[in-house]
Amino acid sequence: MSEQAYYDTYISIPSLADRRSLDGNIIDSEPRFALLQKALALAAEDHAGRITDRIVDCDGSPMECLTGIITREMPLGVGVRIQSDGRVVFVYDAHGDAQDRGKRLAGEIAANYNTLAVRLALQAMNLDVTVDVRHNARGERQIRVEGRT
Repeated sequence: MSEQAYYDTYISIPSLADRRSLDGNIIDSEPRFALLQKALALAAEDHAGRITDRIVDCDGSPMECLTGIITREMPLGVGVRIQSDGRVVFVYDAHGDAQDRGKRLAGEIAANYNTLAVRLALQAMNLDVTVDVRHNARGERQIRVEGRT
Protein backbone atom coordinates (compact mmCIF):
# COMPACT_ATOMS: atom_id res chain seq x y z
CA MET A 1 0.00 0.00 0.00
CA SER A 2 1.30 3.42 -1.01
CA GLU A 3 2.52 5.79 1.70
CA GLN A 4 2.88 9.22 0.11
CA ALA A 5 5.48 11.32 1.92
CA TYR A 6 6.42 14.98 1.60
CA TYR A 7 9.63 16.87 2.25
CA ASP A 8 8.97 20.59 2.75
CA THR A 9 11.57 23.19 1.79
CA TYR A 10 12.08 26.93 2.06
CA ILE A 11 12.59 27.09 -1.72
CA SER A 12 9.93 29.26 -3.33
CA ILE A 13 9.01 29.67 -7.01
CA PRO A 14 5.75 31.69 -6.93
CA SER A 15 5.52 31.99 -10.72
CA LEU A 16 4.97 28.21 -10.88
CA ALA A 17 2.40 28.03 -8.07
CA ASP A 18 0.00 25.11 -8.47
CA ARG A 19 1.31 24.32 -11.94
CA ARG A 20 0.68 20.71 -13.01
CA SER A 21 2.85 20.65 -16.12
CA LEU A 22 5.71 22.62 -17.61
CA ASP A 23 6.28 24.13 -21.00
CA GLY A 24 9.57 25.38 -22.41
CA ASN A 25 8.68 29.08 -22.17
CA ILE A 26 8.06 28.94 -18.43
CA ILE A 27 11.17 26.91 -17.70
CA ASP A 28 13.36 29.21 -19.80
CA SER A 29 12.04 32.36 -18.10
CA GLU A 30 12.23 31.13 -14.49
CA PRO A 31 15.81 31.14 -13.15
CA ARG A 32 14.81 29.56 -9.83
CA PHE A 33 13.44 26.55 -11.68
CA ALA A 34 16.65 26.36 -13.72
CA LEU A 35 18.58 26.24 -10.41
CA LEU A 36 16.28 23.48 -9.18
CA GLN A 37 16.94 21.50 -12.36
CA LYS A 38 20.71 21.90 -11.80
CA ALA A 39 20.28 20.73 -8.19
CA LEU A 40 18.40 17.65 -9.42
CA ALA A 41 21.11 16.98 -12.01
CA LEU A 42 23.83 17.10 -9.33
CA ALA A 43 21.91 14.58 -7.22
CA ALA A 44 21.36 12.38 -10.28
CA GLU A 45 25.10 12.49 -10.96
CA ASP A 46 25.94 11.59 -7.35
CA HIS A 47 23.51 8.66 -7.30
CA ALA A 48 23.90 7.41 -10.89
CA GLY A 49 20.29 8.41 -11.44
CA ARG A 50 18.28 10.28 -14.03
CA ILE A 51 15.89 13.21 -14.24
CA THR A 52 12.30 12.30 -15.05
CA ASP A 53 8.88 13.86 -15.42
CA ARG A 54 7.11 10.79 -13.98
CA ILE A 55 7.37 9.04 -10.63
CA VAL A 56 5.18 6.24 -9.31
CA ASP A 57 4.06 4.77 -5.99
CA CYS A 58 4.70 1.18 -4.88
CA ASP A 59 1.56 0.05 -6.75
CA GLY A 60 2.84 1.55 -10.00
CA SER A 61 0.32 4.41 -9.97
CA PRO A 62 1.66 7.78 -11.17
CA MET A 63 2.30 10.46 -8.56
CA GLU A 64 1.80 14.04 -9.66
CA CYS A 65 5.00 16.04 -10.08
CA LEU A 66 6.56 18.64 -12.38
CA THR A 67 9.93 16.94 -12.50
CA GLY A 68 11.81 14.43 -10.41
CA ILE A 69 14.69 12.03 -10.05
CA ILE A 70 15.00 8.25 -10.14
CA THR A 71 18.00 6.49 -8.57
CA ARG A 72 18.98 2.97 -7.59
CA GLU A 73 18.09 3.80 -3.98
CA MET A 74 14.75 5.38 -4.99
CA PRO A 75 13.63 3.49 -8.11
CA LEU A 76 10.07 4.84 -7.79
CA GLY A 77 11.43 8.37 -7.73
CA VAL A 78 11.32 11.61 -5.79
CA GLY A 79 9.22 14.29 -7.46
CA VAL A 80 8.95 18.07 -7.27
CA ARG A 81 5.66 19.85 -6.66
CA ILE A 82 4.99 23.56 -6.35
CA GLN A 83 2.32 24.45 -3.78
CA SER A 84 -0.30 27.20 -4.21
CA ASP A 85 1.95 29.64 -2.30
CA GLY A 86 4.93 28.81 -4.55
CA ARG A 87 6.77 26.60 -2.04
CA VAL A 88 8.70 23.66 -3.47
CA VAL A 89 7.78 20.31 -1.92
CA PHE A 90 9.34 16.95 -2.71
CA VAL A 91 7.00 13.96 -2.88
CA TYR A 92 7.77 10.24 -2.88
CA ASP A 93 6.35 6.90 -1.79
CA ALA A 94 7.83 6.05 1.61
CA HIS A 95 6.33 2.53 1.69
CA GLY A 96 9.19 0.21 2.68
CA ASP A 97 11.65 3.10 3.01
CA ALA A 98 12.72 2.39 6.58
CA GLN A 99 16.14 3.95 5.89
CA ASP A 100 14.61 7.32 4.89
CA ARG A 101 16.27 7.25 1.47
CA GLY A 102 13.57 9.47 -0.02
CA LYS A 103 13.92 12.04 2.74
CA ARG A 104 17.71 12.04 2.45
CA LEU A 105 17.63 12.41 -1.34
CA ALA A 106 15.14 15.29 -1.10
CA GLY A 107 17.40 16.92 1.50
CA GLU A 108 20.41 16.58 -0.78
CA ILE A 109 18.55 18.21 -3.67
CA ALA A 110 17.47 21.10 -1.42
CA ALA A 111 21.06 21.50 -0.16
CA ASN A 112 22.34 21.51 -3.76
CA TYR A 113 19.80 24.22 -4.62
CA ASN A 114 20.82 26.35 -1.64
CA THR A 115 24.50 26.00 -2.51
CA LEU A 116 23.90 27.06 -6.11
CA ALA A 117 21.78 30.02 -4.96
CA VAL A 118 24.40 31.19 -2.44
CA ARG A 119 27.14 30.95 -5.06
CA LEU A 120 25.11 33.08 -7.49
CA ALA A 121 24.29 35.62 -4.77
CA LEU A 122 27.96 35.98 -3.83
CA GLN A 123 28.91 36.39 -7.48
CA ALA A 124 26.22 39.08 -7.87
CA MET A 125 27.92 40.92 -5.00
CA ASN A 126 31.13 40.89 -7.08
CA LEU A 127 32.92 38.56 -4.68
CA ASP A 128 35.45 35.97 -5.77
CA VAL A 129 33.71 32.67 -5.09
CA THR A 130 35.34 29.34 -4.40
CA VAL A 131 33.42 26.12 -4.04
CA ASP A 132 35.04 23.14 -2.34
CA VAL A 133 33.22 19.86 -2.95
CA ARG A 134 34.21 16.69 -1.14
CA HIS A 135 32.60 13.36 -0.38
CA ASN A 136 32.81 11.90 3.12
CA ALA A 137 33.37 8.23 3.96
CA ARG A 138 29.65 7.50 3.43
CA GLY A 139 29.78 9.07 -0.04
CA GLU A 140 27.77 12.13 0.99
CA ARG A 141 28.58 15.38 -0.77
CA GLN A 142 29.98 18.10 1.47
CA ILE A 143 30.10 21.57 -0.04
CA ARG A 144 31.80 24.72 1.22
CA VAL A 145 31.08 28.01 -0.54
CA GLU A 146 33.28 31.02 0.23
CA GLY A 147 33.13 34.57 -1.09
CA ARG A 148 36.04 36.98 -0.78
CA THR A 149 36.61 40.55 -1.86
